[in-house]
Amino acid sequence: MSPSRPSAAVMLLAASVFTLAACAPLTPASDTPTNDREAVRAITTAESAAGGRAFQLEADDGAWEVHVGSGGREVEVRVSSDGGEVRSSTDGGTLDAEDRSALDAAGTTLADAVRIAAAQGTGGAVEEAELQRDGTATTWSIDLTGGVTVRVSATDGSVG
Repeated sequence: MSPSRPSAAVMLLAASVFTLAACAPLTPASDTPTNDREAVRAITTAESAAGGRAFQLEADDGAWEVHVGSGGREVEVRVSSDGGEVRSSTDGGTLDAEDRSALDAAGTTLADAVRIAAAQGTGGAVEEAELQRDGTATTWSIDLTGGVTVRVSATDGSVG
């Protein structure tokens, strides 16, 4: 009796699996937030937990720190690196009237601004994002790895 050989179909399937595995993106070894989807998920998780709108985001020690304006208060929400779990939440005090006004007037959310910045194709991971006022203009400033900053209009979502 001769030894059996794998069929051509089995060999083709095995080759396909190896090819796909070679093309798959590498997963970072650390617990550091690395992409816009995780950042957006952290923002929406924090907004849901605090019952308000996020106005600042920062990657911090393998987690996300999200500042949310809620009922005239600032709530600091710490969210897991994958953006799905609230680790802690603290009352940050009264939300500054100027910040509250800028946040209320913003037609573009922080989550949308992060998506828009990521679509610019720089390839950088989100490090920090915040609402900024410069005279009459209000923008979301999104800092990405590699020293790239993308400014997104809080009024209409345009990049500038």
